[in-house]
Amino acid sequence: MRWLLLLLLLAACRAQGLPEPYATLERGGKEDLRQVALEAQGYAGLLAGWLLIDEEDLPLAERAEYAWRYALFLEEARAFEPGWEAEAAWRVAAPLLEAAEDARAFSAWARLLPKEEAVQALLRLGQGERLWEALFRGRAYEPLLKALPEGERPDLRAQALYRLGRYEEALPHYRAWAEADPRGYLGLGYALWRLGRREEALQAFARYDHPESRLAQGRLLEGMGRVEEALARYLASTPEGLWRATALLERLGRKEEALGVYLRLAQGESPYADDAALRAYLLAGELGNGEARQEAYARLEGGLGLLVGKRPSPPPQALEAPPAPLTPLVEALVRGGKAAWARGEVRYALWRRPKDWPALVPLLYRLGAYREGIRAAWPTALAYPRAYREWVEGYAGKEGLDPDLLFALLHVESRFDPKAVSPTGALGLAQFLRSTWADVARMLGEPPADPFDPQSAIRYAARYLHWLLERCAAFSGVERLACALTAYNGGIGYTLRGIAREGDLYAFLRFQERDEPREYLAKVLSAYAAYKAIP
Repeated sequence: MRWLLLLLLLAACRAQGLPEPYATLERGGKEDLRQVALEAQGYAGLLAGWLLIDEEDLPLAERAEYAWRYALFLEEARAFEPGWEAEAAWRVAAPLLEAAEDARAFSAWARLLPKEEAVQALLRLGQGERLWEALFRGRAYEPLLKALPEGERPDLRAQALYRLGRYEEALPHYRAWAEADPRGYLGLGYALWRLGRREEALQAFARYDHPESRLAQGRLLEGMGRVEEALARYLASTPEGLWRATALLERLGRKEEALGVYLRLAQGESPYADDAALRAYLLAGELGNGEARQEAYARLEGGLGLLVGKRPSPPPQALEAPPAPLTPLVEALVRGGKAAWARGEVRYALWRRPKDWPALVPLLYRLGAYREGIRAAWPTALAYPRAYREWVEGYAGKEGLDPDLLFALLHVESRFDPKAVSPTGALGLAQFLRSTWADVARMLGEPPADPFDPQSAIRYAARYLHWLLERCAAFSGVERLACALTAYNGGIGYTLRGIAREGDLYAFLRFQERDEPREYLAKVLSAYAAYKAIP
């Protein structure tokens, strides 16, 4: 009992240091919390309501409203922080809304698809087009097939069967869809392709006159060895098709034709534009075409410009903004040991007043929410913080690296989120796979540290990047950086083997079999140039 009294006393002391209504939240008490939930503005009101949802003596509709508001906030704030996931909140809100016979229950349950409990709830609450569309968007394909009446929505039935891998069953429904909408022929072509019926797939694609269909035809024809036909389709298709066409033309030795397509592709805003401009610049030099080389140079934007001595334009400056009015509240919450509540206040303000981001982003950085701040400030100079500056500059200096290069790498890898986990299992600030993390630990002569510890992640990233630069010593300057950065993403073996196979760094960058390392290099070099341009 003595310990309990001491804990209550400590809580009361902490609460005295918190501003209202957060002092009330700290003290608790159902009636006080309810008053905050009903009257307070901002995150405090949302949080108070969320703390009351299990109070069964309160009206069910009131508790359902609290749950809806909090879940919606988490969904739209999109916080990168454990415990702030919207799904868990929707799992609470959905049954409350249904029990309260609130019409929003359908929408809440739909957010939880394709979980079985959500499927069953939607089948109880919905019917017709609304139900079918929700099941399809929620990837609940088997339940959708059972709910769809025969003859209704062949487009949904065909696509559901395709995504379940039931290509043969999908064919008649794609044909039925195509009778009303030629887009059905695109899906029909892909289903036939999956079944190995390539000539029939070509016929289906040809009946949908669209760039995406011509891209599909080109890919199929290329795989069949019908290169000239493939080229014709690619050249009338999408940016991806143009990119594929240039590879074929270069491999065929038709470099003048390839140059023209590269310049055409460089004029757009596709992900291939900067790569096409770089390749056009190099190819024009090889062909002695000075005019084309100048045009390519003029169009070369982004980080790849560094490879030919062209610095990208610095990022635009954010609008000047006075400190946010909630700054004193945020600082008081941090002093009171409630940094999570402080982050909630800033997230709420950004949600409700997104145009105030120039004043709010510095607060997110102050609270360690770099990933959210970068997202809000993109693409201005404010989106390039020098997070963990002491460690980055210290370990970069120890390994002989430019600190701005290390800042750029961490910016691209995780947006400075020490808890980041990729779909492939890469961990922490520097996004190491556990196997590579263990390799770097051996380089350092120590047991593996915690990959989620930001100081360790920065130390390991600096050491690994130094090692990669040593492996790329056959190159110099920015070309050496290009080799090392591509290896950071794709692996040193992949990179050096590719360079050896193609006989040239730039040929490898163009013809490598993976898209991700190519895009990664451009992103890191762009960030590097941005950091160099920002004092």
